[in-house]
Amino acid sequence: MISRPSAVVCGTRFGEHYLAALAHPDSPLRLAGILARGSERSRLLAEKFGVPLWRSVEQIDDAVSVACVAVRSRMVGGEGSALAEALLRRGLRVVQEHPLHPGEAARLQSLASEQGTRYHINSFYPQLPAARRFIDYVQAWRKQQPLQIIEITTSLQLLYSALDVVGHALGTMRASHFVAAPAPTRSDWPMRQLHGEIDNIPVLINLQTTLDPRDPDHHSLVMHRISCGNTSGNLCLTGSFGPVVWSHAIYAPDYHRDDAQSSWLLAPELHQQRHYNQQPGALVFGSPRGESLNELVQDAFPRGLHRAFAELLAEASPAWQQPEWWKNQGALWLDIMRQVGQPVTQQFDAPARPSPDPLRWAAAIKEESHD
Repeated sequence: MISRPSAVVCGTRFGEHYLAALAHPDSPLRLAGILARGSERSRLLAEKFGVPLWRSVEQIDDAVSVACVAVRSRMVGGEGSALAEALLRRGLRVVQEHPLHPGEAARLQSLASEQGTRYHINSFYPQLPAARRFIDYVQAWRKQQPLQIIEITTSLQLLYSALDVVGHALGTMRASHFVAAPAPTRSDWPMRQLHGEIDNIPVLINLQTTLDPRDPDHHSLVMHRISCGNTSGNLCLTGSFGPVVWSHAIYAPDYHRDDAQSSWLLAPELHQQRHYNQQPGALVFGSPRGESLNELVQDAFPRGLHRAFAELLAEASPAWQQPEWWKNQGALWLDIMRQVGQPVTQQFDAPARPSPDPLRWAAAIKEESHD
């Protein structure tokens, strides 16, 4: 049996998802230890997984060859970038959670090359099952037909990963300068709109710019909603965790003619035979619903991280881990952030339980459909 490379997880807040992924029997890596400051949370997690808790990079066992840095980067007020640098200098392969300033990304990738090792950034969401279905179809679609529009609705916290989902789908992050629409006159307006191009395709972005500084990771009105379209139809990643929905375009080729063939009543058989009219209005790719957070944590998150681990261990890095990719992606991200300026700070309460209850509402509709 081939032994799996040993990995250390740095940070135990979001890092606990890395711990779960490494503990999964299908993981290409083996958990060897945790690097953290020594909080109760970290100590208990180290006990749970039966691994040492290291307080400094120097304490990490020499047998460890991979590091997963799930600590905020310097740009967002954390020590993740300094940790990544120290780990790279020890010769470890490093995967670091997003977001990163493009200058930081370039410096760390360059250091990895000097040290003869590998440095990747994980924007997390492109690796999840729903995003993969979206990405795979768009890639196949573009080989047959050009896209005519892309729409992205997301928040400041998730813009980095939303752009990366689009980049994975298009295979490039080459973009034009984006322009923001004038700021709304109402001070608490939650969204700003921008337009530009990625790979010469028109892109419209609806970006939530309201933020609660007490709780910056939550309160997105929409986490990720991304759609691509042309005159044949539209593909939409309806949320970060799905579902992915294809909507056919309506087209009546004889609509403007004035003879019998243009009429549904005069030529019903002709209209029924046309493929335009036989297509369902929408198709769901994969699960007809998004998974619950319980299901995501137990299954989708580990599988997504396993993809990121496999990319880090592969002989060559994929296109989306090359220096040019993160240079372009980071430049676009910063351009958009500068366009919208400082976030509008608000204080949000914990989300209320939705009313009417969507689960009961959906069940009632299902029962009606069987009557």
